[in-house]
Amino acid sequence: MPRLVDHDQRRAEIGEAAIRVILREGLAGVTVRGIAAEAGWSTGSLRHYFANQRELQAYVVQATTDALRRRVLPRAQRPRTQGTVVEQVATIVEEMLPLDAERREEYALWSAIVEWERQHPPEGGSASWNEQRALHRQCIAAIRGYEPTREVDQATLPHPDAQVELWAALLHTFVDGLASQLMNTPGEVSAETAAQLLRSLLEAVPPARAHQPRRQD
Repeated sequence: MPRLVDHDQRRAEIGEAAIRVILREGLAGVTVRGIAAEAGWSTGSLRHYFANQRELQAYVVQATTDALRRRVLPRAQRPRTQGTVVEQVATIVEEMLPLDAERREEYALWSAIVEWERQHPPEGGSASWNEQRALHRQCIAAIRGYEPTREVDQATLPHPDAQVELWAALLHTFVDGLASQLMNTPGEVSAETAAQLLRSLLEAVPPARAHQPRRQD
């Protein structure tokens, strides 16, 4: 009797093998031959699931995106009650900075997603960019005294407070630049310096005026 193949398990194996390849070689290493070798399969077996390299890379990028969400979001969303609002927000933003080996891996995976989106611009814009902007928007809104939104879709929309939008854009740009420096010039920017710079920026965010309406969901 022929052995039954668990296709979901096989696709999961492909995703895990691809992440290992990306961490070594970047998105360029995600080829049918390269992933087959990493997973211990024949190229023929892999072509049973993907007709060409573009299909394979598209699947790998989605699997990598899902893996990053599973890794990063629980850390970013865990309750924080200690310290000032700025300190609490800083610890959330730091989850997106390559400050240790785990987060450097995550940055490398995110870079592969960005490279894929650069080569194949997604309709409706970058989902990963929009998710990051939504998180930065929530962080700035908290510093300015707004309650966090409970609806995920709502967090991706522009905030009614123009200052939240401005500072969310500044924070997003700052974090991207700081992350790049941490990865590319680690001898010049230490984790301690990055943490201090981040807090300096967050402390500069002006609070909302007392009479300004709070966001309602």
